[in-house]
Amino acid sequence: MQSRLQEIRDHGGKVLAVCADSVTKNHKVVEQQKLDFPILSDADLVATDAYGLRHEGGNPIEGRDVSRPAVFILDGEGVIQWRHLTDNWRVRVRPETIVEQLVEMQ
Repeated sequence: MQSRLQEIRDHGGKVLAVCADSVTKNHKVVEQQKLDFPILSDADLVATDAYGLRHEGGNPIEGRDVSRPAVFILDGEGVIQWRHLTDNWRVRVRPETIVEQLVEMQ
């Protein structure tokens, strides 16, 4: 996302990530990766469950539940206009796909 962040913003998008990791771990990722968008912590998986994204035992190292990768584009009213969901945590939507969707929505 970071590589196309300005282009996403130029088309009216705002980026934020939600992750099942702790606030501390997410903060470290933002600093280490020099991200210009926040990563919010959903350690209790409340948002994850609200969007139906729980992957039970999805963290193979720790054996804990995590969120499936997903991208949502919401309009100004908070209504989901586009989404990309996957069952494979290795598969992520390409940032240029998000830009394409934003352009189509304008």
